[in-house]
Amino acid sequence: MDRRRRPRTPLLTALLLVSLAAAAAATLSQGCDGGERRALLRSIKPLFVGGEFGYGDAWNESTDCCGWEGVVCGGGGGGHRVVSLSLVQAGIAGAVDGAAFTALQELDLSWNRISAFSLPSAGGERAFQKLSKLSLSHNSLTDEGVAALLLTTSWISNLTSLRVVDLSQNFLHGYNGICNLHQLEYLHLGVNMLHGTINSCLGKLQQLKYLNMERNFLMGEIAPNLLINLTKLETIHLGVNNLIGTFMLSWLANSSNLVDVVLSHNYNLKIETELVRWTPLFQLVYLNLSNCVINRRSNGVVPTFLSTQLSLSGIDLSHCSLQGRIPPWLFYNLSDFVLLNGNRMDVIDMDGLGGNMTSPVQVLDLSENKISMSIPTNFGSIFQFLDYCDMSSNRLYGGIPSLAEATSLEVLDLSSNNLNEEILPTLIGNLSILTSLLLSNNDLTGPMPPFHWNLGSLKHLSLENNRFSGWLSPLLSNSSNLKTLNVRNNHLSGIIPDGLLSFQQLGVILLGGNDFHGPIPLDLCFNNYLHFVDLSNNQFSGEIPNCFYNDFWTDLPMYFNDDPFSGNITERMSVDFTTKGENLTYMGEPLVLMTGIDLSMNQLSGAIPPPLGFLRQLKSLNLSHNQLVGPIPETFMYMQDMESLDLSYNHLNGSLPMQLANLSFLCSFNVAYNNLSGEIPFQQQLGTFDESAFEGNDNLCGEIINKNCSSVLHQNQGVFDAIDTSLVFWSYVFGCFALGFWGTVALLIWDEVCRRRLCDLMDALMFKLGWEFVP
Repeated sequence: MDRRRRPRTPLLTALLLVSLAAAAAATLSQGCDGGERRALLRSIKPLFVGGEFGYGDAWNESTDCCGWEGVVCGGGGGGHRVVSLSLVQAGIAGAVDGAAFTALQELDLSWNRISAFSLPSAGGERAFQKLSKLSLSHNSLTDEGVAALLLTTSWISNLTSLRVVDLSQNFLHGYNGICNLHQLEYLHLGVNMLHGTINSCLGKLQQLKYLNMERNFLMGEIAPNLLINLTKLETIHLGVNNLIGTFMLSWLANSSNLVDVVLSHNYNLKIETELVRWTPLFQLVYLNLSNCVINRRSNGVVPTFLSTQLSLSGIDLSHCSLQGRIPPWLFYNLSDFVLLNGNRMDVIDMDGLGGNMTSPVQVLDLSENKISMSIPTNFGSIFQFLDYCDMSSNRLYGGIPSLAEATSLEVLDLSSNNLNEEILPTLIGNLSILTSLLLSNNDLTGPMPPFHWNLGSLKHLSLENNRFSGWLSPLLSNSSNLKTLNVRNNHLSGIIPDGLLSFQQLGVILLGGNDFHGPIPLDLCFNNYLHFVDLSNNQFSGEIPNCFYNDFWTDLPMYFNDDPFSGNITERMSVDFTTKGENLTYMGEPLVLMTGIDLSMNQLSGAIPPPLGFLRQLKSLNLSHNQLVGPIPETFMYMQDMESLDLSYNHLNGSLPMQLANLSFLCSFNVAYNNLSGEIPFQQQLGTFDESAFEGNDNLCGEIINKNCSSVLHQNQGVFDAIDTSLVFWSYVFGCFALGFWGTVALLIWDEVCRRRLCDLMDALMFKLGWEFVP
């Protein structure tokens, strides 16, 4: 037999090619497990409802699912199982079925809107043995969702490979089963609804490096054995809970890797650092114990172990009931910030400050203490790297030294102290980056700053309640970024510099309680970000500018698209403004939403300009104690947000507009001591005010002031009728004649010159008339 291979026929060749193609297709199909592919397309892809990265659009059914966005395959011999599913911020909403992905090693579905997550109900503990990372944070998971299977059953206890568990920012109440994950290194359960005491079984997780259970409803004491054995711990966050009892910081002494400790905002938690001698093995980077009670049994001393911490970036020990001296080493051990505000510290220990040493601190907040001392003259040279310095609400006295060497300074707040000298022209040198200078509520004297300073970046200037004198500095006109100008209650005088009030970011103008004079600047009409205008108790005269609007259909000014108080001082900034008959303080969100104008106690005259009524966001308007005349504009009906309106002590006349009754938010109203007349509308809002709001207007009547309108009308009509009688008319005529005749006679008798001139005039007239009649 001929064993030589016979040539292949075309049919066989075609069949071979088909077989090879089928084999290739089969090989290609092995790139993604069929069940997992179907689960991705049927269970997850329909849940994409607008993710930021468009995952759903990238999942093309004609391509290998192992190449899809967020999907990684590997392992399993052929290497075609989904081992990582990372769909962060993908816009997934609803319940996710994860039962098909049993080979997962990493699962990250954070920052979505997942309400439930299902897992294998049988054999799952064996199928998910390789799962090392589980992140479902920032979703909407509740204990009622299948995600509770992770926490309330033993299912998760068998996932011994788990090293990362992040279930933060959900609505979970429990965390049972976590304690058996002995390989766990990262546990984040913060911002949930966990309640009860912290289970001390977490102390068994000796591999744990990160523990975060902040912003929950945990209560009770922290058990000593919870943290003593966690020697590998690097970060512990238990802040913003309801923990109580005494916590010994020495329990963490052997955690040599510890860098971050946050126990803040546990208001009844007592933290002791001085009761026992201990030497920490750690070097902290960040410590936050704010709003706890520190060292109550040790006279509130600043924790001395901080003197050994040479890697500290910042500490927050605000509102911790600390008292006594502030040690100097504290300022040299930290590189970023020191927050000691809201305590009872009484002095800064200056013995260790000075020399050639310079503090690296950038943010220093010692406000709201009882520090009684003068500011050291070398303060600027010691704190050369300061960005933010707040020593307000203390008992500092004397003057303010030069801070010219602190060339990075942006915010200086020394308000509410006892400083009582003049401001040095060299206070800040040429600091062009200074954004906030707050010196209010002191006893400072002399001309007000700025002087020759370069303040192109200045945003907030507050000098209220001092004894500054002279004129407003014309250099303020160069501060085009100014947002707050508060020089209220000083001894300033003169006129307002041109252009000062027209800055497009200026939101607060408080000039009240000075001796400014002249007309109200027209600049106010071109400022679209105004929130507060206080020009009260000055000597301003003339008419109110008739230009408080840009267009009839707009709400400008007093209309804002952006927060004019943005910046690093915003959260603590406050504005005192008199409205509703009392002095109120606005801060935070109310500060952004409030708008008011106070022009009271000046010498303003003329009529109230009707365009004021088009300031629809205006909530408070005070024009009292001026010399205004004319009627109340009917355009006030458009001020639908008005809460306080005071027009008292003027010379306004006419009737009260009926439309004022429709201002549903009006809760303070006063038109007393004017010349108003007619019936007071008793409808809606005006009916809620008592008669004191209308007193001093003799011709007003109505139910509110218990005066019958018919009797007032009859009385006024009687007066008009008496004036209109014939007797009064002819008496007036003959009186005028007698006054003119006898006044002329008396003038001729007593004034010889006038008499001679009259005789000469009559002679000349008779001579001329004689010639006229002679033919």
